[in-house]
Amino acid sequence: MTDSFPAGEASASGPDSALGRLVGVFVSPVRTFAAIAKKPTWLVPLLLWTALSFLVGQLVVTRMDLRKAIQDRVEQRGQPMTDAQLEKAVEQSRKMSWLFELFPVFVPVLLSVIVAGVYWMACQAFGWELKFRQSYGVTIHAFVPGIVMSIVLLAMLWNRQSIDPQTVGDVLPTNPGVLVSAKGATKVLHALLASLDVMSFWTMGLLVLGLSAATRAPRGRMAILVFSLWGVYVLGKTGIAAIF
Repeated sequence: MTDSFPAGEASASGPDSALGRLVGVFVSPVRTFAAIAKKPTWLVPLLLWTALSFLVGQLVVTRMDLRKAIQDRVEQRGQPMTDAQLEKAVEQSRKMSWLFELFPVFVPVLLSVIVAGVYWMACQAFGWELKFRQSYGVTIHAFVPGIVMSIVLLAMLWNRQSIDPQTVGDVLPTNPGVLVSAKGATKVLHALLASLDVMSFWTMGLLVLGLSAATRAPRGRMAILVFSLWGVYVLGKTGIAAIF
């Protein structure tokens, strides 16, 4: 990754169609993100992400052992619960299950808007000119590798009779978090190791390409910004795991 953005790359002809850009993220990311920076698009990958998020969420909600999930959470908090209290908690959770089914639909929009907003504000703070629609288009396409991996996750979960929602993130062995348990004394270590995910680094690399193309900022400096904000996120995630 060079420290500057070559002048010729910004004017390179990149794919303009939605399908071409989805494919281009994998086969020609430099040209693709230069085209996205010039003419931002986001609808098709967002719809794909939303559909897959909904399908995975439905699969987890319909096949999770609700009683066991509640018992595990209670045990982790060290709060004893009688059988009657457990039955009441299970019944209340079943009544609210529609919320858990709808939540995955809103995750892609919320996550993409937050990430795009953070990088948009950070670039503004550094004096790099960036429009929000450019930041959003780049962000959505930077998540495309992870979106595609959701198809693999869906396939791996499909034949499971029971799914533990706390271990869904460990189904795909793309990070060292799979080596330790997400429960009990090792949950903080798990949260830290799970952040060192191949898909996360791939996404950040694409963010560097796209944001650098949009702002004309040197890639080296953009990489420092992108990875620094990711580091803040990892520390926050690990801290929350330690507290709760």
